[in-house]
Amino acid sequence: MRPLTYLLVFLMAPFMASAEAISTMHSDVRALGMGDAYTALASDSSALFYNPAGLARVSGINWKIFSIRAGASGWEAYQKIRDVQGGEGGEEYAEAIEELYGEHVWTGVGGESAFTIPMLGFAVYNHGDAQISVDNPVSPQIYTNVINDYGYVLGFGIPFTPFLHMGANLKYVKRMGARVPWGASFLADLNPEAIYDNMTKWGKGYGADVGVNLRLPTPILSATVSAVWKNVGGMTFRSDDPDADIPSEENDLTLGAAVLFDTPFLSIGPAVDIRYLNRADLQLTRKVNMGVEIDLPLIDIRGGFHEGYYTAGVGVDIGLFRFDVATYGVELGDYPGQIEDRRYVLELTMELGIGGFTPSSLSGGDKASGGGGGRSSSSKSIWGTGRLKQRR
Repeated sequence: MRPLTYLLVFLMAPFMASAEAISTMHSDVRALGMGDAYTALASDSSALFYNPAGLARVSGINWKIFSIRAGASGWEAYQKIRDVQGGEGGEEYAEAIEELYGEHVWTGVGGESAFTIPMLGFAVYNHGDAQISVDNPVSPQIYTNVINDYGYVLGFGIPFTPFLHMGANLKYVKRMGARVPWGASFLADLNPEAIYDNMTKWGKGYGADVGVNLRLPTPILSATVSAVWKNVGGMTFRSDDPDADIPSEENDLTLGAAVLFDTPFLSIGPAVDIRYLNRADLQLTRKVNMGVEIDLPLIDIRGGFHEGYYTAGVGVDIGLFRFDVATYGVELGDYPGQIEDRRYVLELTMELGIGGFTPSSLSGGDKASGGGGGRSSSSKSIWGTGRLKQRR
């Protein structure tokens, strides 16, 4: 964990910032391209992070050998922040600090490996996220926001009927990082060691998610309505260091819906999510995500809206390997449209899949939609997904 956290802090050094964004640290890059509206679509290892009920639709035996992602935003702002380190005292230093007001920079890195079979999934992951912005032009304040999670998640999904699927997961996370404001006195010193010491405090936490899917499958169309309670009861982290204040994970009640139009040569999947229904402090427009994916042979095209800002993405399947890129916007202000942080992410995945059976197909139900929620899974092989995009 420490090397990844040091990397995040180094990329952000020496400053991180105060506006609080809704985290997308554990989001799938494919989902981010379509607005992160994925609760009703997740039906592979991504269900471990979005909706465990989706594991009821897993097809065959699948091993995501690795998935590596990286993202960044605000290169010009990052350069300004780096320039402050070389500034002198007095007016020159004050001018450099003033140039930072309103700037925001984000970077994210991570990787995971996952294994799924019908109704069951397990993943180990290491995800990191760091953000910068500078507030208050009179007396600049900088807020460090660096999180590095090393975790394990085990989940299951059960198809009680062809129409009702339910699931749950358990997760253990070792979290390193903090969200701490730094005032003008700290800026005058610019001591990176103080940041490293603060960011490398860690704690351990246990959490759970539960989800349910109501599905209406037909030969060329399937509709799904989902409800998920993430971080049931809240997720806190305990540390042996009495001075550590490890950021917690809040309850997240999410409703989702998706419709999948499936033909032999083309699939179209529009979806919508409403997140954090339990939080009154967030405006509704920040909670609503929506998007669509057009699934073509070898390539997927995606678009949508996340917190009111456009998203776009492309995915390419080449045998064992898959490459996904996306751009999306995150709101850093108090209301949508105030402060956008435009982010760019990419992901490389290597995955093996064997077989095309699902629990529902073995019992005679939901044959049309297959385990992946999209095209028939009969094309799954040890050489990868082939024609099937086993990601719905």
